[in-house]
Amino acid sequence: MDAPLHPPLRMDALSSKPLTSKNTQKRLEVFLQDLQDRTTAAQSGHTAVTVQVQKLKDALKEEREDIKAVSKKS
Repeated sequence: MDAPLHPPLRMDALSSKPLTSKNTQKRLEVFLQDLQDRTTAAQSGHTAVTVQVQKLKDALKEEREDIKAVSKKS
């Protein structure tokens, strides 16, 4: 018999405010590190959440680099 599935944590926003992609990237890095530290300490894995946040962080970094490259050409 297969083990029961445990879906990833659901995160809902409590509030929102505009952020630059640079600030968002920094906040995601801090959040990701904290999540990884807590997950490691608890010896459990929420790898789906970690992978998705990492992908978001990488996409924001790529977006910032693209914007910088375009602005340097101008």
